[in-house]
Amino acid sequence: MASFSLTIVTPVQIFFQGEVESLVAPGTAGSFGVLMNHAPLIATLDAGVFKMKTSEGEKSYKIGPGFFDVLQNQATLLTTAIEPISS
Repeated sequence: MASFSLTIVTPVQIFFQGEVESLVAPGTAGSFGVLMNHAPLIATLDAGVFKMKTSEGEKSYKIGPGFFDVLQNQATLLTTAIEPISS
């Protein structure tokens, strides 16, 4: 499947930087998904569940509030906190 670049940044560190095939984020106006070639977007995020699919499988995280931006297949998620959800 086609992929795009994602960077996840917290106040402490760059949590993730790599290629993803898709993602679902908890926007303040409702959850939204992103695939390759998504239209430019800037959104505010609520605390909630963030999911991303990589070539290694789907991963889920609990995130704090923040911001999301995507432009020309480069996405950035800025959040106050992130932690993996164990299955």
